[in-house]
Amino acid sequence: MLRQMPWLSCALFACAGTAIGADHKEAPLIAEDPSADIADIYAFVPADSPGNLVLVMTVNPFSAPTEGVNFRFSDNVRYRFEIDTDKNGVSDRTISATFDRASGTFDLNFPGSVNDFTGTVTQPTEEPEPNPAVINTGGNGITAFAGPRDDPFFFDFVGFSRFLAGTGSFSGADSFAGFNTSAIVIEAPLNAVTLGDTDFALWGATDRRRVTLRRGSRGQLERELGPWEQIERMGNPAVATALVSAPNKDFYNVGQPADDATDFAGDIVASLQSLGTNQENIDILASVAVPDTLKIDTTQSTAYPNGRKPADDVVDTLLFFIFNQTPVSDDVQMNDVPFSETFPYLAPPNQPS
Repeated sequence: MLRQMPWLSCALFACAGTAIGADHKEAPLIAEDPSADIADIYAFVPADSPGNLVLVMTVNPFSAPTEGVNFRFSDNVRYRFEIDTDKNGVSDRTISATFDRASGTFDLNFPGSVNDFTGTVTQPTEEPEPNPAVINTGGNGITAFAGPRDDPFFFDFVGFSRFLAGTGSFSGADSFAGFNTSAIVIEAPLNAVTLGDTDFALWGATDRRRVTLRRGSRGQLERELGPWEQIERMGNPAVATALVSAPNKDFYNVGQPADDATDFAGDIVASLQSLGTNQENIDILASVAVPDTLKIDTTQSTAYPNGRKPADDVVDTLLFFIFNQTPVSDDVQMNDVPFSETFPYLAPPNQPS
């Protein structure tokens, strides 16, 4: 099917600057800051706990198992889930995580009167077997995990690149197979996240502190921490990666969803038009991507674009609408290793032999 779509090359590579890859290394500045680089965001209702919501953020994309101990959460990054209860692109609730590498712990902060708590990070290792997942429990039925996991995103990026170069096509090989990420997984009663709302939107963001270093009067190093500054955000897979133009990707990452219609709708529509997407399907995709938040109605079954589960084949879903509801597939329908049916849901990290 893709062989009949030669216009795809400019639109998804030269014009947008990169290919669909969820949000892995999608912009110049964040590509240099892996511990703050959001790879993917997920939100879903677990099958065995319909009153709960699971939130997942993965960072440190393309973590190699042979260098696993070098991929960790940063002490100077704040990891945020923003909850938008009225879907206007403005956050109404925030769940944040900060890390202390020296103690091997992380602090979770929830909105409203929900109890905050401190958890233990599952540490990466280069032994043949990963460290057991540390499952942390807090007040109000909250469960949390932070540590290395297999990268849950799946896509034949190599096959797509070869197709665009005219040297091949999709082979069904998962280009993300064998790589890890650092994952934050939170499961909580819905009331602890939204204070009762069942139909809402959300996105992930990372902030880094502004740090000032100076030499003191006695020659010692003085370090002053300034305010948090947003450096990355993500709602839907592939929006920043494939639909926002290359010159605007860093601008997108420091922006807010409420401004997406003004700042990026033109980019997104132009990218879709260059892909050959008709107006009907542009409207469908725009309703998902502008503002760029992940929408979910927890009274309905979770399947992207109503929330996002790790097993959802989001690439095929997006390609279906981009190509005017013509079935197009990269032939990668599932992750390279099975997901867990229980918390923390993502597969264990890949380990060196």
